[in-house]
Amino acid sequence: MTDSLDRGEDERWRSSLLQLIYGDDVREATDALLALSLDEPDREWIEDVLLRLLDAPVDRQVRELAVTCIGHVARLHRAISQKVIARLHELADDPELRLRVPNALSDIRVFVKNS
Repeated sequence: MTDSLDRGEDERWRSSLLQLIYGDDVREATDALLALSLDEPDREWIEDVLLRLLDAPVDRQVRELAVTCIGHVARLHRAISQKVIARLHELADDPELRLRVPNALSDIRVFVKNS
């Protein structure tokens, strides 16, 4: 019974943060994205969120932070999917993200074995 309650609370927490991330207040969005990236235990789920944000119609600061958060996820989980690494390489020439991409890739190289 406790597990189902915890999952319900997790879903409400995720949902409330996602609403802020896709909202109009950039400060709230970036705070929520950072909280989600640092505290979400499901690496695959947060990777999917971050990948979606890279192409979402959100403020530039939110997209930039999504790249930075990929590095945080790699550091915290000591893993990252090849799909994320490939997407970062694709974004290396993106005018809005190209300055953040090398830092995220560096974090991955440092914290993820066999990346």
